[in-house]
Amino acid sequence: MPNSEQPDYDVIVVGAGFAGIYAVHKFRDRMGLRVHAYDAAGDVGGTWYWNRYPGARVDIESVHYSYSFSDELQQEWHWSERYPTQAEILRYLQHVADRFDVRKDISFNTRIVSVTWDEQADLWRVATDDGRTATGRYFVSGAGTLSVPKKPDFPGIEAFAGRALVTGNWTEDVDLVGERIGVIGTGSTGIQVIQDVAKYAGELTVFQRTPNYITPVGNYPTDPAEEAAEKARYAEIREAARNHFLGVPYTEVRPSAKAATPEEREAIFNDRWNRGGLRFFIDSFADLLVDAESNELAAEFIRNKIRERVKDPEKAAKLTPTDHPYGTKRPPLEIDYYEAFNRDNVHLVDVKENPIDTVVPEGVRLADGTVYPLDVLILATGFDVLTGPLLALNITGRRGLRLADAWAEGPRTYLGLTVHDFPNLFTVTGPQSPSVLYNAVLGIEDHIDYIGRMIGFMRERGHTVVEPTAQAQRQWVIETDAIGAMTLVPDSPSSYYMGANIPGKPRKMLPYAGGAPRYRTISDNIGRNGYRGFRFAATSRDLDAADSAPALDPSVAFLVETLKRQAYAGFRAAGVDGTRAVVESFTGLQAPKKEVARVSDHSYGPDPAHRLRIYHPEPGATGLPVVVYVHGGGFVGGNLDVVDEVARDLAVRTGAVVVSVTYRRAPEHRFPAAHDDVYAALRWTVGNISGHGGDPARVALAGDSAGGNLAAGAALRAVEDAVPLSALLLIYPLVNATIATPSRERFATGYLIELDDLAWCGEQYVSGADDLADPRLALDTADLAGLPPTFIITNELDTLRDEAELLGRLLTEAGVDATVRRFDGLAHGMFWASLAVPRSAEQRAAAAEFLVARLAPARSAAAGVVA
Repeated sequence: MPNSEQPDYDVIVVGAGFAGIYAVHKFRDRMGLRVHAYDAAGDVGGTWYWNRYPGARVDIESVHYSYSFSDELQQEWHWSERYPTQAEILRYLQHVADRFDVRKDISFNTRIVSVTWDEQADLWRVATDDGRTATGRYFVSGAGTLSVPKKPDFPGIEAFAGRALVTGNWTEDVDLVGERIGVIGTGSTGIQVIQDVAKYAGELTVFQRTPNYITPVGNYPTDPAEEAAEKARYAEIREAARNHFLGVPYTEVRPSAKAATPEEREAIFNDRWNRGGLRFFIDSFADLLVDAESNELAAEFIRNKIRERVKDPEKAAKLTPTDHPYGTKRPPLEIDYYEAFNRDNVHLVDVKENPIDTVVPEGVRLADGTVYPLDVLILATGFDVLTGPLLALNITGRRGLRLADAWAEGPRTYLGLTVHDFPNLFTVTGPQSPSVLYNAVLGIEDHIDYIGRMIGFMRERGHTVVEPTAQAQRQWVIETDAIGAMTLVPDSPSSYYMGANIPGKPRKMLPYAGGAPRYRTISDNIGRNGYRGFRFAATSRDLDAADSAPALDPSVAFLVETLKRQAYAGFRAAGVDGTRAVVESFTGLQAPKKEVARVSDHSYGPDPAHRLRIYHPEPGATGLPVVVYVHGGGFVGGNLDVVDEVARDLAVRTGAVVVSVTYRRAPEHRFPAAHDDVYAALRWTVGNISGHGGDPARVALAGDSAGGNLAAGAALRAVEDAVPLSALLLIYPLVNATIATPSRERFATGYLIELDDLAWCGEQYVSGADDLADPRLALDTADLAGLPPTFIITNELDTLRDEAELLGRLLTEAGVDATVRRFDGLAHGMFWASLAVPRSAEQRAAAAEFLVARLAPARSAAAGVVA
């Protein structure tokens, strides 16, 4: 039974910035919940309360960097500039707080010192620095992504006789006119400080470790006609923004910088440079963050601009970045940053070449003994991004697990919003969400709205607690890491995207780099399917035993939703040609093809469909093991080109000669045509492969889906004819077209390839009941004795899962060395989707491991030599 203790609040919120303000309004005014927020600041503002350093300004246009939840608010507020300053953003947030009367439910000047889950009462106990404790059913962190400044790590700073100022904790105006000022840090914050302070400092010394790629902000005063036009179509603008990778609806991006002509590329780069903002990064060429060659073209363009604008060639060289790809750090914007270094009072010191030794009372001393005398030292050294604000709250979840310990090797979340073993905890724009790779305000609204829907779902069903399953969290971490690895971000040695700016912090991709539209698509799929991947219960003691809908792999969820939005109606509606086109479209979901030594096509029979393709992995090698691979496609679709990437990958992974086989397809050719063809291809391979570098004594058969059925049928005939086989690999095979299993019922719809798709394909191949009963099609009725060692791959959310696992049990009962491995979260067809579904690589690796082990040369037990 739930504990009778009633919490002080339904929802406790940390933060009074964009997230905290909207959270109070959403949960209190729109949902009728009891809400209270805490903030260490003296008023609302969040980041814009604490960062009042000179030159502070947002890098997203004001039309987008503002709330969308209230059209009245959108219409009444007037921004004076396209990229407003800190002061104007703070005034805006104060106005919103007044308009929606949120301050009455916020405790200011109050810092949360610990957040602890009470497993007996099923609530959060929140302790504050004034000695008080409050309880809440849900805890929502709006602590922000850039709210914990990196601790200065320069020795001697406490002895500095002047003023040491940290940009991330700058809440008062400071008169810097005529002062000798030093600035450490040349990220976005340092750039803004430097270009502002240079105009009135007596002397400004910039201590630069890593130069940055900086493009113009393109700021201008608000144009009344432009403002009126935007307000008239604000709903359209917001919709476009939410469907853009970064949350700003630019629409002129071209596919590839390296594919453009030099003249086209130069014109586009110049146009985006001159128009300013983040256009150069996200609206020039789509491959800048994923292709090294295209990235270098953009980087060199920026380097040339630096050389043009900085008069002193020595300074220009120091300001020119070369040690990381462009965009692998947050791309900073500037107004007249480079012109600041043309001033006689501005000096540039390269502290990578001559590091800072210590801060002394009179200033900064470098490793070579040089001392730069200073009155003011400004530390623009960045933030402990994304994880820092959450870890600073000292959160403890179930069974006394500290969040700091759970994240010792990097953050582990589900959707960047929830954490396993931390019930009813929500991390708004947290790590592994689009967060700093998206428009922060829209991301905040999206997350808080999602939390609101989930709380509403729980209240309607009488649930008290919720948390993600370990499986769902693991899948999300894999998704985040895999997509991050597809970018150039890991190539940056100091990017906060990787946590690399904080000494000792695990190097992990912190934001979700799949883009906000993809993230929202996956999140919507989860929500519409009963929040699968989450488990709900009446008490947290019941969570471990609670039922939960299995989490669908995020990449698969994205594919499912994409097809749904395209109104795809399945194979039956598509017909034969349409089905073949759909199957062939899987090539677009595959990784770049791996190089092999030689590829050749051959005929193995009289029909033009009797073709096979041989992949040789090593030039000149002979006596290699052989894998005969039979593609799927429901007997109707599929061909050698669809599995060209698959076959190449297997050849590289196994070191085997791979023989990819095609066959006559239905409905033009019905059972047993395809089965006969595959067996004929096997016989051809055994008789001819030695001439192509293969060893006919070490042959494995492999196939996926319908191809798995065909491979198994050929293996049965091989046993009858005493054709030696070393191994059989079956990838989610069709076992019996008429069998009734729980997986066929449970996963019939909503999982990419649906049960009716498979049924329709079977109808095209078989002619009647006699065909369906044939042991080559109904493998569960066959005599399985004598088959070679067999490895069966199944997917958790596949209609064919149960029958394939049944086959594994029947093989074992027949004395066959059989192993079944189920992959959680995956659906049918994912073995082919090596680019679109990162965990396809797990299946490829498992298949290769089995084949390598079973195709290894036999060794003499007595002599220890190859037999």
